[in-house]
Amino acid sequence: MDRKKVALGAALILFSAVLFFIPSTPIPFIDKKGEDYFQENIKKLAATYAVVRGLNAGISVIKDSEIDIAPGGIGATIAAGEIVDPIDDLIERFSYILLISLISLGIQKTVLMISVDVFFKLLSIGLAVSGIYILTGKKVFYSLSLKLIILSVIVRFFLPVSAVLSDMSYNAFFKENVETARKNISELVQLLKAEEIVSKDEDSVLDKIKNIQRSFQIEKKIQIIKNYSSTVIDSIVLLSTAFVFQNILVPVFIVWLFVKSLHWIIRFQI
Repeated sequence: MDRKKVALGAALILFSAVLFFIPSTPIPFIDKKGEDYFQENIKKLAATYAVVRGLNAGISVIKDSEIDIAPGGIGATIAAGEIVDPIDDLIERFSYILLISLISLGIQKTVLMISVDVFFKLLSIGLAVSGIYILTGKKVFYSLSLKLIILSVIVRFFLPVSAVLSDMSYNAFFKENVETARKNISELVQLLKAEEIVSKDEDSVLDKIKNIQRSFQIEKKIQIIKNYSSTVIDSIVLLSTAFVFQNILVPVFIVWLFVKSLHWIIRFQI
């Protein structure tokens, strides 16, 4: 056998052994973009969750209060049932989307960290198999080494690239509308906070007057929600669409591409 081939094959096997045990090294640009994407997306979801929880808290105060003022506030109770409950139900459904989105981001971030290490392991095995091919000349080792090297590259880059593409699609199609939707909900939360409800106590004439004032405050809050109901519903629907697209549909599509790539690698023949 040619000494050069033996030396090259042995060198590849030795290098692969060293590569297998060295610490994983991030790629500056692509990994930084991926890391920034996950961090910013988590912050964005957390900010949205805080705003929606604020609205949910304001609505809960109204729903709890309407029971206290009945039967004197029957009109307010009916209005709350017609206006407040549908929005409250929509917020509850939206909270599930936020939770799924956060779980999706957590899984993707974890897989990204794992893929960095897996890349070096697969690449080192692929190089070792290449060295064996050079030493033996058997075609099966050549095919296997190519498959492992291609697989390592796909594993290493599919999540960072998907993060960059997802961020680009979000900025192009949803970013401005999402910010506007969040602002609309925040505005409603602030308006509800401006109409604070005093505590109920009917032990004195002054307290009864305060309770009447409280009833008017509740009705005013319900009217504010009624005026904003269409805007809030549109905002929640838009936020739901953006988060489902970015954090659920895009990752599912990327996983589908990854599975297809694995299928192609398995069937690939030289």
